[in-house]
Amino acid sequence: MKFLPLILVLLFVSCFAGQVLVGLQGKFVLLEESDGFVDVKELEKLGLTFVLSEVSGRAYLIFEKKIVLLTKDGNVTVDFLDVYENAAKFIDKKVFIKAEVLQQILQLRAEKTPSGQPVLLDSVPILSSANFEKNRLRLNFVGFVSEQMVSTRTSKGKLVVEISPCINFATAADPVKIQADATSVRVELELGVDVEPVMVSKFEPSALTFELRMPMLGKEWIANGVYWQQTTERISNKEVLVNYLWIDPTVVELRPAISSSGIGTLESVDAMVMKNNAIAGVNASYFDPNTAMPIGLLIVDGKILQAPYGDRPVFVYTYAGTVHIERFYFDINVRIGQLLFIVKGINTVAIGEVLIFTKEFGLPIPKRDDMLYFVVEKGKVVSRGWTSRVPEAGFVLAISNKYEKYLQEVRPGDPVEYVINTNFPYRIKHAVEAGPLLLYQGAPIPDRNQEKNRYGGNIARVNATRTLIATTQDGKVVLVVISDQNGTGGVNYDELVDFCMSKGFYSAMNFDGGSSSVMVIKDKIVSRTPTGWTRAIPVSLLVVQKSD
Repeated sequence: MKFLPLILVLLFVSCFAGQVLVGLQGKFVLLEESDGFVDVKELEKLGLTFVLSEVSGRAYLIFEKKIVLLTKDGNVTVDFLDVYENAAKFIDKKVFIKAEVLQQILQLRAEKTPSGQPVLLDSVPILSSANFEKNRLRLNFVGFVSEQMVSTRTSKGKLVVEISPCINFATAADPVKIQADATSVRVELELGVDVEPVMVSKFEPSALTFELRMPMLGKEWIANGVYWQQTTERISNKEVLVNYLWIDPTVVELRPAISSSGIGTLESVDAMVMKNNAIAGVNASYFDPNTAMPIGLLIVDGKILQAPYGDRPVFVYTYAGTVHIERFYFDINVRIGQLLFIVKGINTVAIGEVLIFTKEFGLPIPKRDDMLYFVVEKGKVVSRGWTSRVPEAGFVLAISNKYEKYLQEVRPGDPVEYVINTNFPYRIKHAVEAGPLLLYQGAPIPDRNQEKNRYGGNIARVNATRTLIATTQDGKVVLVVISDQNGTGGVNYDELVDFCMSKGFYSAMNFDGGSSSVMVIKDKIVSRTPTGWTRAIPVSLLVVQKSD
């Protein structure tokens, strides 16, 4: 048995930056580092086997044919022969190994990322090609690259990508230039335009792709039937950033989405876009910040998830693929047996005489002594009495017990159905209620002051970041997010009306605004958020591929 000093063929810095990136056979893990030691168990993410014996107090790390023994006296023994002193620590139930020793045992190279973070790799990736075509830069590698090994930055007309550690075997062709030294590669892309591109990056095990979008130069194709445009404009002498999505609703669908945990919970728009594999999305309904409940009519795939709030405008996407911004009469009745009741609320924690809860309700159903509960599946009562959750193929009907004498004869098997009363002439597939209404059929609305007063908190009159949806006379849709640029806080209702008129919109309405306003395209937040962070909300409106 021989004791080895900590003198390595490749010297590793003794003072780490708090984390060490380790790469082995195409897998990567970030290890928290303290005083030069890293957590042994985390190495399981690289395919190593870790065993801690409760009896002997010894720990074993197994990789391929190597057996590493770690003991509480601080020794690390490799294959029962080579011993490293003061190379292990046991703290509570965690075991740590000195990073220098780990490097030698696994025969890793010690390098640094572009940010100076220490990295240990079994092999350094090789840049084999760099190609730029259709606003897309693709870098291919022999070997594997992690996100921590890549640094990017954009400026007017330029993209710079630094990869470290990396070796260059690629040849560059205009507009791509490559500079390299022994352990790092710098790729520069000159775009020949006087604007800063918006970049979306995609990491694959052996490739990097950078999509460069320049919507400020005009409408940019995002998907079939969807174009994005980003401009800096002046509205009432205020400089604002305006993001537009120009949408053909006959090609794609505009579909509301709720938080993945259900109604009564919140989620960011970017998470909803990703979860639904959507093309893009914006925030939609107003909501009560105390309860996280959406406010106003909400219909998804023909199913009513929220009851109407009041005389507010509704954006509708029909089964025929047409779009409308309208005020219309809409109420919901429920028939149970031979009795007909007016529904006062759907998926709500508010008190009401007749309530409905669907499977999209994300909270336990409130249990109230003054309510009667009926569980309904496939259009029939299956049981009476409170339940905390809604069945997958049904809903729960809660009715005030003041109607108990009328409901005594209701039994399992009795039919239950919705009865919708509306003057809207088309079959509604999706709907979102919000407001205020800005334009209707090409003109400002005559009851402008009355419309402002329908919204509390002086919402319509203050300057704020705004999200709005508009239709055009030829049946297209425009989603718009207007963000403050110069500290004025944004725009107010009257300025929005003038803005919509200047753009030639046919009808237009607000969605929720302020800190809720956001536009997301695929995996990129393109609008400027007033708070610097993305607020979680209950409902978004997504642009998705058209369903059959």
